[in-house]
Amino acid sequence: MFEYIFEGEAEFDDFSLEDLKKVEETLGVKLPDSYIELMKLHNGGDLAYSILHSGRVPDGEVEIENIRGIDLEEGIIESNYLVEEWEMEKGLIIISGDGNYWLSLDYRNYAGNEPAVVYIEEDAESKPKQVAKTFELFLKKLKQPEEDDFEFDLEDDEDEIVYTKEEFEKNISKGKSYVEISNGFYQFAREECDMEWFIKLALQAIKLKKFERLPISIGEHVLMKMNKVPSEKWPINLLTELAESMINFKGYEGDFDYLAVKYGKQIRRKL
Repeated sequence: MFEYIFEGEAEFDDFSLEDLKKVEETLGVKLPDSYIELMKLHNGGDLAYSILHSGRVPDGEVEIENIRGIDLEEGIIESNYLVEEWEMEKGLIIISGDGNYWLSLDYRNYAGNEPAVVYIEEDAESKPKQVAKTFELFLKKLKQPEEDDFEFDLEDDEDEIVYTKEEFEKNISKGKSYVEISNGFYQFAREECDMEWFIKLALQAIKLKKFERLPISIGEHVLMKMNKVPSEKWPINLLTELAESMINFKGYEGDFDYLAVKYGKQIRRKL
């Protein structure tokens, strides 16, 4: 996971699903899976990996000082107040910033839980500029301030992460991180690849109990793959096994994960 991006203590000591639920209800959104997984490990705080390079920000580089955590009084829950106070557009969920800049999850025209990340300059009249297609990809872009041995082209602001099949298999076999594995499923759900290979990896990854929200990502991307691949090429037995695994998947504190169950039932209905 990306907890290495932080330095020092977490902004808030504890994370709970009850607090998460109340924060999401207050904000009126479903927060990104990768944000939630990160907050479980380090609930907000100052960043060691604080430099964001993008052709869509001033001079191609900005410093992001911190990421707001999950709490019922402070942190990301303050977003509604900040948006109103600073006369920003509704639908922006502030994850960093103090008035000199704002970094936000962009729900303005989006109802899912994987919104783009946008940067808003100090000038209140400036429009939010997308710096990453998802929160996961935003995390991937963060660098340490002293890291200057990179090549960066302001005209090349590609957000996609590309894995080889071997790298993707290795990430799953080693249980490398939720973000790396989810990104792999995102990539190969869209690329041409052997469907049987793809579903076997899904079955392998769903057994990684330490990433309790991974089955949700797997379910989304397997359904996407099924929509792209003709049904006569589906590995029916493997898909049936995957559907049953998701329907019976138990998440945090041993409870059934309703989203995993939902995606499992959707896969089963398509068979």
